[in-house]
Amino acid sequence: MTSSDRLVKGDTVLVTGVTGFLGASTADALISRGYKVRGVTRDAAKAEPLKLKLEKLYGPGFLSFVEVKDAAQPGAYKDAVQGVDGIIHLALDGSSAFGEVPDPEASIKSAIDMTIGILKSAVEVPSIKGVVVTSSCVSHYSPEFGKDIHPTIDQWNDAAVKMAYDLPNDHPFKGIMAYVANKTRGEQELWSWAKETQPSFSVNTVLPHIVLGAPFNPAEGVYTTSTWLSWLFDGKLENNPIVGFFSPPYWVVDVADSAIIHVAALLASDINNQKLWAAGQPPISINKVLAIWREAYPDRKIVPDFHLAEPPKQDLDRTLSTALLIRYAGRDWTPLKQTILANVEGQA
Repeated sequence: MTSSDRLVKGDTVLVTGVTGFLGASTADALISRGYKVRGVTRDAAKAEPLKLKLEKLYGPGFLSFVEVKDAAQPGAYKDAVQGVDGIIHLALDGSSAFGEVPDPEASIKSAIDMTIGILKSAVEVPSIKGVVVTSSCVSHYSPEFGKDIHPTIDQWNDAAVKMAYDLPNDHPFKGIMAYVANKTRGEQELWSWAKETQPSFSVNTVLPHIVLGAPFNPAEGVYTTSTWLSWLFDGKLENNPIVGFFSPPYWVVDVADSAIIHVAALLASDINNQKLWAAGQPPISINKVLAIWREAYPDRKIVPDFHLAEPPKQDLDRTLSTALLIRYAGRDWTPLKQTILANVEGQA
């Protein structure tokens, strides 16, 4: 905590998607700094392993849960936000994007309904000083092989939204494009709402890149990119999206670093109406990941290299997010090798 923080130790932060890959690390980042967390979950019983781990680390009284069965319904968060001092909204309904038949229209609607819904509930609670919403780098650009780019937070990935609708339902990228459309249109609507409403609390978004590292939640589950990378370590390629996420890749960020950027976006009183990259290491080929594993585990069979072009350069202005990481973590971004090895720790 710094003297310029919006919240003080002991304040309560509502964290949606708290049991997820990024949500659990965000809860840890908050509680370790003296804040209380009210975690939103569909099933509190399934959150018990996370609760036990955090209580073992920090003692009881820092973490509670509230169940929200359908976060896209009007007023879904009305009760959950009562009495909290800040909100970090990480939750995503991926069922429409990654279902058997990807539905970009339904995916976009769920993103808007969830995000605007929680903001509308927040304006009714005077104690709330700040709201942070997880968007994504994909809301702003898509890299292409052979094309170096200079992405900025002022551009939008409208071409990908159009592609989400145009691709046939059986196209292998239909689901990914529906997810991109979800994130793009959801963030666009958020900023339109903030401009029109001018809420009394701060509003910031965080734009994570490829989030990797060890899941903090000890419960069994699929923790998106982290789990997919672990599957690759075990040689599982069928129905594994991870290679697609690196073709071509975005930057890579450790899950703990991404969590800290979220916390900083909430706490720092000089940060408002900002979009913050969560990007630790420049884009790499998936073959670089395989090389790190081969060096660390010379006796383990690792899948062969993939035939991919060199990743395009993506120059990002990370000045603000890097300064926030140093300010709230006392260090720079986690090295790539450390993140990659932590992701598969215990599997070797």
